[in-house]
Amino acid sequence: MMSFLILATAFWLYCAAFFCVIQKPLFGLYNHKSMAPGDNSLRNISRIYTHGFVSDAIVASYLTAVPLLLGALHTLLPYFNLLTLLIIYCAIAALAVGALVAADTALYRFWQFKLDASVFTYLRSLKGATASVSTSYIILATLVWLAISAIFFIGCLWICDIYCRHTPAISMPWWGYIATLTALAAAIGILFLIIRGLKIRPNNPSVVYFSKSPFLNHWALNPGYNLIYSLTTKDEFRKQFRHFSDEECQRITAPLFPTTGTPLKKLLNTDRPNILLVVWESLGAGFMESLGGKKGVAENMDRLASEGVLFTRCTAGSFRTDRGLVCILSGYLGQPTTSIIRYTRKLPHLPALPRTLRDHGYETTAVHGGDLTIMHKSDYYLASGHDRLVSQKDMPKSAPAGKWGIDDGYMFQWLYDDIMEKTDRGARWFTTLQTLSSHEPFTVPYHRLDNKVDNSFAYTDHCFGELVEKLKHTPAWDNLLIICVADHGLGGGNSSQPRNEYAHIPVLLTGGAVKAPARIDTIMSQTDIAATILGQMGLPHDDFTFSRDILADTYTRPFSFHTYNNGFMFTDANGHHTVYDNVAEQAIVNPDAEREKTGKAILQKLYDDLADK
Repeated sequence: MMSFLILATAFWLYCAAFFCVIQKPLFGLYNHKSMAPGDNSLRNISRIYTHGFVSDAIVASYLTAVPLLLGALHTLLPYFNLLTLLIIYCAIAALAVGALVAADTALYRFWQFKLDASVFTYLRSLKGATASVSTSYIILATLVWLAISAIFFIGCLWICDIYCRHTPAISMPWWGYIATLTALAAAIGILFLIIRGLKIRPNNPSVVYFSKSPFLNHWALNPGYNLIYSLTTKDEFRKQFRHFSDEECQRITAPLFPTTGTPLKKLLNTDRPNILLVVWESLGAGFMESLGGKKGVAENMDRLASEGVLFTRCTAGSFRTDRGLVCILSGYLGQPTTSIIRYTRKLPHLPALPRTLRDHGYETTAVHGGDLTIMHKSDYYLASGHDRLVSQKDMPKSAPAGKWGIDDGYMFQWLYDDIMEKTDRGARWFTTLQTLSSHEPFTVPYHRLDNKVDNSFAYTDHCFGELVEKLKHTPAWDNLLIICVADHGLGGGNSSQPRNEYAHIPVLLTGGAVKAPARIDTIMSQTDIAATILGQMGLPHDDFTFSRDILADTYTRPFSFHTYNNGFMFTDANGHHTVYDNVAEQAIVNPDAEREKTGKAILQKLYDDLADK
C-alpha cells in the first residue's frame, strides 16, 4: 500500500551516492591543479564529504520528488504504466545531471567558481560559449556528459524496474487512500525539511563551506544545488549585503569616493586630445617586466611604459570582460553576484566616459573583432555613448580570424585606417578598441615564444607596437592620447595564483598628447580611470559615483577594490589586502577587521546604488 516510500527512499539514496561516488571524485581529480598546498590532506577530503553531503542530500531530494509523486499516484490510481513514465523521467534527469556534473567540472578550470545561473547568459550565444575550446574538446566533453548520464540513468532505471516488477497494482479499501495520502504528505515534508534545513534561516550554499580555501568549499558544494539556489535568488539588490544601517554605511563610504577635486599634476599638454582606449584582453601585470612580470613577452608595452605614463598599482575591478568594460568606461564597481550589463534598462542610467566626451563634441566609436551580441556588449557600448559600433560582421569574410573573431593584427590595421580618415577631416574623436587574440585557445598567426599563452600576448603586443610606431609618423600623433588597460587578469584568479597578483593590471598613457614620461605608484582601481582622464581634461565627473581622480587634491584615502564570484578584495593605503568570501562570511586571506568593514560598506553602497539605477 505504501511501498512507494521504498521507491522514493531507494531513489534518494542512489542519487546521494551518485554525487559522492561519481561527481565529487571526478571534480577533484580533474581540477587538482587548483588545489593549494595541503588541500589534499585526508582530513580535508573527509570534510569535503561530510560538509558537502548537505548539498548532495538537497539535490537528491529535488530529484526524488517526481518518483515519489508518481509512485503515490500509481498506488492511488493503478491504471497507467508507471515504469514507462519513470523511464522518461530518469532519462531527462540523467541528461540534466550529466550536463551539470560535466559542465561544472570542466568549466571550473576556466572560471574558478561553481556553475550558477550566469551560464545561461553565455548559452545565448553558442559561438561565444564554445569559442575558447577546440572541436575535439567539445566532442570529448559531450562523450563525458553522455557517459555520466548513462551511469546515472542505469542506476535509476534498475531501482525503478525492480520496484515496478515487485509491486503489483492492487485495489485498496477507503482507509488505504487516507493512509497513502498521509504517507505522501509526510514524505513531502521530509524532503522539504532536507531542502530547507532545520535552522531559522533556510539553507544556502554557505552551509557547505568549512575552509578558507575556496577550492575545498567548491569541491564540497553540489553543482546542482548552487545552480538551483542562484536561479531562485531574486535580484532584490537593496536587500543584499545589508551589514550596516544606511547612516553608518554613508559615514564609512562618504570619504572614500570624492567626485570633485583639482588635479595636482598635469599629464597632458592639451585639454582636448583625440583618445584611443585599448581594452586588452586579460593583460595582467605578470606579462610586463616593467611591473615585475615576465621578461620578453609584452616588449612594446615595456618600451612604451618608459616613454609614457605608467600607473603601476592599478587593481582590476572584477574578473570578467562584461564587468571590466563597465569598470573602465563607467567607473562603476564590479558586482560579485551579478553583472549590471545584463540589465539593459539600467545601462542608460550609468555614467560613461564616451557619453561625456560625446556631449563635448567627440565622435565616438567602439571596435571589436568579435561578436558584440555576446554578454550584451553591443547594448552597453551604445548606452555608454558610442555612436558607431564596428565588429566582425562589418569586416570582409576574408579577414583572418580565430575562434573568438578576427585577429588583432587585422583590427589594428583597420583602426589605423580609421584614425587616418578622421585626421584628414579634422574630427575630434574617442574610440574604444577591445582586443581578443590573447584569449583561450591562444591561437594566433605569430610565432615568437614557445609558450602558447605568452606568445598570444606577444602577438597583440607586436600589433599594438606596430600601430603606435606608424601613428608616430602621422599628423594624428601630436594630439593623440592612447590609453591601454586590461579588462581583467588572466585565468580567473586560480587557487595557485594569489588574487592580488591576478588582479594587478597595467594602465598606460602614451601618445603625442602626453607631456612627459612618468611612473605613478598611487594605489588605484580600474574604476578610477574615467574620473582621472576627465580631470586631466578639465571636465566634471561628479556623476561618476565610484570613480575617483587619483591625481586630484581630494584623493586622500587611496585604496583599491576588486570583486570576484561572491567575494571581494580590499587593499588599503599601505598596500595590505584582505580577500573576503561573502558566502562563507569570513576573510580567507589576511583577515583584518577594518578592511573587512570597509569592503562590506562599499558593497552595501554599491547594491543600494544598483537598485536605484
